[in-house]
Amino acid sequence: MAKPVEKKRLTLDLDAPLQRRLKAVAALKGVSMREYCQTAIERELAEDESGNAPGRPSVSGAAEQFARMRKEIFGDRVLPGNSVDLIREGREMRDAQIEQTRRPKGRE
Repeated sequence: MAKPVEKKRLTLDLDAPLQRRLKAVAALKGVSMREYCQTAIERELAEDESGNAPGRPSVSGAAEQFARMRKEIFGDRVLPGNSVDLIREGREMRDAQIEQTRRPKGRE
């Protein structure tokens, strides 16, 4: 026997006109609003994940594009240090520059 899939609740706040349209279309199709929404979400996710959506790269396509760009820019070089430390250092430098511009002149 197949193990039941755990379900999670999702609450959506819809504008009244959109909710009425959803209710009407679901009724015309003979399904509940829940079933209609779940089917629509599954369809959109499958389309986005496959990369077939016009103008939207797939998740795997975006990762492949990033890998190509990284190879083009850095080649086989491995950058020294920890990226977390580099990001932290960059943020600290940025914050120091921002703080400097906020100080009133003559109070340095």
